[in-house]
Amino acid sequence: MSETTMQAGVRVRMAPSPTGNLHLGTAYTTLFNYLYARRMGGSFILRIEDTDQARSNPEFEKNIIEGLKWLGLNWDEGPFHQIDRLPSYKSASERLIKSGKAYYCFCTSAELEVEKKKQQEGKRPIVYSGKCRSLTNQEVAKKLAENVKFVVRLRVPEGRGVVKFNDLLHGEISFDSNLLGDMVIMRGSGVPLYNFAVVVDDIDMNISHVLRGDDHISNTPKQILIFEALDADIPKFAHWPMILNPDRIGKLSKRANATSIEDFRKDGFLPETILNYFSLLGWTMPDDQEIISLQEMEETFDLSKMRLSGAAFNMEKLEWLNGEYIRKFTDDELTQRLQEYLVDHPDKQAIAQIVPLIKERIKKLSDFIPLTDFFFEKPEYDFEILKKLKIENIRDVLIEIKNKMESLPKPWSAKLFEQTFRDLAEELSLPVVSCFQLIRIAVSGKLVTPPLFESIEILGNIKTLERINDLILRFDSFDK
Repeated sequence: MSETTMQAGVRVRMAPSPTGNLHLGTAYTTLFNYLYARRMGGSFILRIEDTDQARSNPEFEKNIIEGLKWLGLNWDEGPFHQIDRLPSYKSASERLIKSGKAYYCFCTSAELEVEKKKQQEGKRPIVYSGKCRSLTNQEVAKKLAENVKFVVRLRVPEGRGVVKFNDLLHGEISFDSNLLGDMVIMRGSGVPLYNFAVVVDDIDMNISHVLRGDDHISNTPKQILIFEALDADIPKFAHWPMILNPDRIGKLSKRANATSIEDFRKDGFLPETILNYFSLLGWTMPDDQEIISLQEMEETFDLSKMRLSGAAFNMEKLEWLNGEYIRKFTDDELTQRLQEYLVDHPDKQAIAQIVPLIKERIKKLSDFIPLTDFFFEKPEYDFEILKKLKIENIRDVLIEIKNKMESLPKPWSAKLFEQTFRDLAEELSLPVVSCFQLIRIAVSGKLVTPPLFESIEILGNIKTLERINDLILRFDSFDK
């Protein structure tokens, strides 16, 4: 059933952990939470799961926040930090202990390991035995007074049976609570474990829908048990497949060359492209269109149209899509994007002149650099490239080219240039392609450039003649 009507009180959240830069998979999940909130007229909350202080890093948090802003995925509330909410988790755990729904566990790691080994040998489920469930208040008080290390465990009600929930995408999913055991919810240090912190946060922030990757399905029954213990309303859940590695084996990971959003930005991808590509991977879009803006997504997103089979990441498709967006820009828009991207470029004003020459030739903003660097710095010459032209007496031909250039009226025009050197090639009995390629190498050091004579027009007569002359002077030094 399609959820396309506005739902009052829809509140969704994204809760990245600042233990690394904003990853592609995190941004992927964020997009669909954002879209659902916008489509339903609800709120999108950002919170930072930073209770792992040993691994959390302010620089990673900064990267996550800047990355989401760069993508245009702006939140309505937050960012909230779990580290600031430790009193809330402590208060919730104390309520559970007082009501008998949680208890102190003093079992050591060694004792738990012995339990685990016996269960493995007996081919039984690996769950906590409940050894500390029956401790009396006096026994607990004594151990606490003696500073015996402890954790707090949730007491799964006896006879709870099957934990069921209706996933908005997958339908009914069920788990046997006997296979979950009395899970740890708090450490003795006062730091909550993941599932407990998530539930307390969701309750306090009135989260109505938990939308995430299907790698969290196994966490859902544990979280439902905690919601029940805290006598709280249980949100609706939806889980979708994560992006797969290119070989379709396993979810996208750094081990399979997955990179952060920052890496994609530095590589010259556009935020529009990344969001559009996410939508292609995870959502069946209206009329199966391939190009869609964020605004269009906000207006048409339908959670029920999320794909239930994982899509493999395809760099070629991403690059193609990025090229499509680049070609949709006006010259002024592309110039602005390049000027913003090329922070340390030596001559940002010249970019506007070059853009019409390269717009159809680049797939990423970063492609601009190797394609146009000869405009801004003298080229390096490789005699092996010159030999590919199969022109005899290259030095003499270069002199003819130089003389012809010097005789042309200024300012030079691309149209006059092309005809002049077609005529020169015929006069010297050279293939036109070879003559043009020799000029290209002389001014750029490359066999591939933007349109040659338009490039020379931008480069100007002084720099062009300097390069022709430099190659002539250096020609004899090449190792033949």
